[in-house]
Amino acid sequence: MCIWLEYRVSHRSCLYSLLVHFWSLCSIFGQEIPVSGPSPAQTFPQSPQTNPNFNLAFNVPRDSPYYGVNLVPFGPDVGDHKVFPGMLNPGQMIDLHMYFPFYGGLYNYSIISVNGYIGFAQIYSQGPVLNVGVDNTDWPRQPDPAMIAPWLCKQQINQNLPPGTRAGIFYRLLLRQSLFGRETSEYTSNIAQPNFFTQPASQACPGTPDSYIQCNRQSDLFLEQMMLWLQTGVAGASVFRADAALVVTWLNTASGISGSADIGLGGTATYQVIWLTDKTARLSYVILNYDKLGFDADDFFFNSRNGRCQALFNGGNHTGTVPIDPTISYKNSPKILAQRSGVPHIVRGRYMFRVDDIVRPAGCSNKTSGTYPMLIYPNIVNMLGETTVDVNAMCLEPSQTYILMIEQRETATCTVFNPSIARCYLPRVFDWGTKTVYFQAQQGNLNAQDEKAFVGYIYFVPPTIDPIRLDIGNTHDWFENPIPSQTMPISWYPRNFTNPEYMGQDYMVANEALYTVQLGLYVIGYREAQDDQVRKFRPEYRTLCRLTTLTNRVGDEYRWRPQEERINIYQIEQWYLNSWERDSVLYTYRFGYFKLAPINPNDATGIDLLPGLVSSPVSIHWLWTPIGSTQFVGGNLNLQAQQERIQFVQQKAAEICHDWYAEDGAQYNFIRYTETNASCPCVESQARIDLGRFMPHPRCSQVFRDISCTTVLGSQNCYLSAQNVYTSYYTGDGQRFNADSTSPFETHYGQMCCYDGEGKLMQSNYQPLIKVVDQYPYNPGYPTRAYEFGTYPFMGQYEVPGFSAFFHDYMPYYFCCKYAQYRCQLFYWRRPTSGCQQYEPPATGYVQGAGSFTTLDNRKFIFNEPGVFTLLHIPQTLTNPEVRIQIRLERYPNRKVEFGLLGRYLSQADLVQPTNATVVTGIALEATGTDRVVVVVRKDTRRFRYRTSIIVGNIIRYFDNMKLQKFKG
Repeated sequence: MCIWLEYRVSHRSCLYSLLVHFWSLCSIFGQEIPVSGPSPAQTFPQSPQTNPNFNLAFNVPRDSPYYGVNLVPFGPDVGDHKVFPGMLNPGQMIDLHMYFPFYGGLYNYSIISVNGYIGFAQIYSQGPVLNVGVDNTDWPRQPDPAMIAPWLCKQQINQNLPPGTRAGIFYRLLLRQSLFGRETSEYTSNIAQPNFFTQPASQACPGTPDSYIQCNRQSDLFLEQMMLWLQTGVAGASVFRADAALVVTWLNTASGISGSADIGLGGTATYQVIWLTDKTARLSYVILNYDKLGFDADDFFFNSRNGRCQALFNGGNHTGTVPIDPTISYKNSPKILAQRSGVPHIVRGRYMFRVDDIVRPAGCSNKTSGTYPMLIYPNIVNMLGETTVDVNAMCLEPSQTYILMIEQRETATCTVFNPSIARCYLPRVFDWGTKTVYFQAQQGNLNAQDEKAFVGYIYFVPPTIDPIRLDIGNTHDWFENPIPSQTMPISWYPRNFTNPEYMGQDYMVANEALYTVQLGLYVIGYREAQDDQVRKFRPEYRTLCRLTTLTNRVGDEYRWRPQEERINIYQIEQWYLNSWERDSVLYTYRFGYFKLAPINPNDATGIDLLPGLVSSPVSIHWLWTPIGSTQFVGGNLNLQAQQERIQFVQQKAAEICHDWYAEDGAQYNFIRYTETNASCPCVESQARIDLGRFMPHPRCSQVFRDISCTTVLGSQNCYLSAQNVYTSYYTGDGQRFNADSTSPFETHYGQMCCYDGEGKLMQSNYQPLIKVVDQYPYNPGYPTRAYEFGTYPFMGQYEVPGFSAFFHDYMPYYFCCKYAQYRCQLFYWRRPTSGCQQYEPPATGYVQGAGSFTTLDNRKFIFNEPGVFTLLHIPQTLTNPEVRIQIRLERYPNRKVEFGLLGRYLSQADLVQPTNATVVTGIALEATGTDRVVVVVRKDTRRFRYRTSIIVGNIIRYFDNMKLQKFKG
């Protein structure tokens, strides 16, 4: 790697520059900016976002190669305020006028200090070292403040600077006009700079009397530019809309005990922090810009022995500390931050982080591979694959090939967008849960042989509960006969699609041509049919037709607004089935789903579709065509054609119902398994507390109610068996059932129990034999031959999560009970509701309040000692796994303490004095063959958005987009 070192010597009015170049083969943080070494007459390439008057504002020549390379405009000319000289060391507190999330907390203020940090409390300093973090402070006896510290060490603003040099700390707050009910019609750059000293501040930002706050067109333009910066370097930043930004710039600060000789030798530092958030305070990013770092410690003549400078994020109150660069090179000399970059294709000295909850490094890095996590977006992916994810990992070379290896599955090929972002094309991954992925350069050269892979995690979900699936409106409408409207709605976000022809060109997120692409809406059919090659039944996906072609809109308003279209479902643009297949094979696909993807001009069969978005499962009975009908050729259907189609669907559904009845009857009778081992609770109150064996239905319960719930709309609440039904039955000659001496084995069956408004179990025996009213909403639950969540390894018959249940259980319900006439009893003969005769309620124990325990045998006692204790332990036997549950008890803090007395009558330690009562603040569960689950209560300062931290398999999990997640065991 090429490293550019700058050594500056200043003697009176003369300036000498010594440029030293050398090559290093070691692994470093960030890819170096390829610089050929400009001559003294040349200027360093200026960023197009840099203020053109930046140098002039501080009496520095415009063509100076040492200033303004990577900094955003700052100073009085752009409305910055300057920290008062008397507030440099203790820090000047400013009002942010809205909440900014950082490290799990929410802050509407900040403290700007000369010592290189934006803090949220006073720091404890003793001697030359500023103490923060778990290892360096004795919290709560000593304060451990949360802070964003780009250059943390004792510093000063020297008053005896060389002629023509300025120094100080500048700050401003930029807010979007829409926060105050004003919208910017268009973004134009040729707008005069406002004068903040001649107009009332109330005209700029209503309700914010401080003049360092801006909310005008310039602030909107600045926020838009920062969003572009993030999108070019951070995976997933395209979904972030910045509504506020705090910009703080430290200009020419010197070490705390430096003298004029050190400053004359270039011993000053200039760096900048840009802290961005959205109006809901959900997401937050930090951009760090290092222009120059002339010292790395609080010492004389660069001895670097006392008060070493640090660059870090500190959560505060012993929450944790994240260094900006953990590499050996940084530990040897922190000043390398100004030479390297997390976005090497943009500018040197720039680093980006997501900081709202856990600090996640973004951009690229050449940190120690194998131990450094990569940033993946989206990290929740449909198991059908054929989609893309963006990856931040190592710094990329366009000439190199990179792959994403998926645990126990196929590899995904990746395309280099820029040195910071790679886009990977995922294959089908039949699984439900977390998969470890490894990003690495393709083997074939010496460097790739030595590099270890970056590690990340992707959560694969079935399309039935995919949170980012294609929006097709009310899913239930697609299961009605006839479809309520001939034109049905569809919507998507245009920025989810890019033109494949631009993959090999320069990736510019602001270029609208990147998103100009023709999209095809395809109908994919699903069935589980016999595969002659493997001589078994297996899932089959086939593209049936392309319904229509749509143009991806690229206007500026569609960056955040979804594109909404209506499609004519009775006009097929292109069939991928011949006439014979449309009259016979089409009916073997009991359901399907939509896929919106760029059109592949080289694919005439529909086999090689490009990555795109898929919808939830839908019935495809609207594709059925009466023999001799031309309904897919003309426009609107007349009334007679519509009636003919309804009758044809009823007739064909009756035939399919009969075929299913015979097919299902020829298979093994699984009802005795589900009734004996997973009998439904008789009342809903039992199902609600029996969490080990039952759980709320992922689509049709009051907890997880979803618009894709279609089969049991007449019920008040539904529950599923929490896992595949286990049984100890064995078939065959000479074998008998013995549950005491045989280990249970997993089946692919499931149980579904539904309850009415009174909480009573709904029975299939109550289903009327003759439907008096169409679409009669009495929908009891029923056992399923294919479990809703699938069966490991999720690739065979009955095993695919969601799809197998639709094929074998849910769609037969529609064919027999909804589409056909007088056939519903056939379905319930094959799927009778559980009678709850075999149900045994569980024994329950609980702990609540201040150490009040109730055991499984209904004994009660009070225990008020802090510590970690074993709550439950079940030893492993032949028929049962080992189960361990531990709890953590802590003293409850005294909430009667007046926090306003801090610093006057109370110390930091007095604010967190415990009481004599203990409460449960953490629980850990583990069983044989399962992931370890740890749930801990977050401390008071980090409970603004999430009340608890849920850790599964040593990885923190979030439930914002998916309330239901499945893990090993």
